[in-house]
Amino acid sequence: RMGQKMKSYKRVIGIDISTERLDIADSNSKITHEVDYSIDAIKSKILKLIKKPSETLVVCEATGGLEYTLVDVLHDAKIDVVVANPARIRDFAKGHGFLEKSDKIDARVLQLYGQQVKVSLAKPRTLQERNFIALTRRRTQLLQLISQENNRLRQSNDPQVKEFVEEMLKSLQTQMKSVDSWISKALDEQAKTNPSIDVIRSVPGVGPVMTATLVAELPELGTISRTKIAKLVGVAPMIKQSGKSEERRRARGGRGGVRRVLYMATLAATQKNDVIKKRYIKLVASGKPKKLALVACMRTLLTILNDMVRHETKWGEKKKSVAGSVVSNRPAPAHVLDKS
Repeated sequence: RMGQKMKSYKRVIGIDISTERLDIADSNSKITHEVDYSIDAIKSKILKLIKKPSETLVVCEATGGLEYTLVDVLHDAKIDVVVANPARIRDFAKGHGFLEKSDKIDARVLQLYGQQVKVSLAKPRTLQERNFIALTRRRTQLLQLISQENNRLRQSNDPQVKEFVEEMLKSLQTQMKSVDSWISKALDEQAKTNPSIDVIRSVPGVGPVMTATLVAELPELGTISRTKIAKLVGVAPMIKQSGKSEERRRARGGRGGVRRVLYMATLAATQKNDVIKKRYIKLVASGKPKKLALVACMRTLLTILNDMVRHETKWGEKKKSVAGSVVSNRPAPAHVLDKS
């Protein structure tokens, strides 16, 4: 999520993020090169040493959501942050002769990138957006835990262990229902001031988790073109050509968290949404591999959502075009269907 353009900064800090650790490169060389990744460590070992937040820029990479805690704490301290595209960082590193790779080298590359490249700043998330992200991430964790426990249940021969696993599964499933309830309640409350929520969840196959994810992690929905939104999520086919050699166009990069949820929503839509279902069947019948057909349907669903949010039109309603004529929002108009 991009905000305003960068200004000039007297201090640039690059931070490479891993699950347990932050590696740091500071243009002022005043911060230790490694700290634990926790809110307490960020506040005590990073924020306390930044005396002039308005003159400091922090650069990190998008890491599938692992960066959220760091970015939110920095924004709360009024520090500007760039969440860089990993592919661009790799290209920048190669272009500047960084052929080796380590966490400390990555932090140094991020710091240099912040000094030399002008890109948009990350926009601070609202409390509601943070809540949506926390809830959807917890739901993902619960799904993973339930899957692991189900595997253990199938593999166990001991009656007592099976009983323990079954108890754990019941507890996890109870918590899953609670999280789903919280997500739905949060959406209902937010929908009072955000019309996009009811627009998004009106689409067959799009549930509360997909809606919350789009609201929190894809605020650009409805504000940019279908090509840009597809690239942002990582479902746009990219050409890789050199000389006479040209690889098959593949979707790559983008916001992994959004893409994963979009994948699950599209699977549901191929069963519940007539437009997506017909498109999927047609693509497979024409010889496209099922996986590629599903990616194309992901792109189509995203494009439809982008168009609906732009016009604030729910599924099945009619919208007014720029010229004032009325067009139907269902089935999806031809101009929103990809030609993949």
